[in-house]
Amino acid sequence: MSVYRLEPIDSDHPSWKYSKEQEKVWAAAPSEAAARDLVAARSGFDPASGGTSPWKDPAVTSCVLDPTLKYLNENDVVRNDGSTVNY
Repeated sequence: MSVYRLEPIDSDHPSWKYSKEQEKVWAAAPSEAAARDLVAARSGFDPASGGTSPWKDPAVTSCVLDPTLKYLNENDVVRNDGSTVNY
């Protein structure tokens, strides 16, 4: 299982108003796409907005492997302080 760090790169993008989580997070997933999907699902994004989660958009958020974080289990999403993301 890999750990990915996802971070906003365009904090002014309109999609952020529909996501409860707007800070850097880490996700344990088998691929970048799976990490983006996982964070989008856990971030409190409102699908009724009709838009796309900012966590799924590479122009709005970065998503890079982070080999320094080893303790996450598959499908974990955590904040910088170690607390779990799950809206």
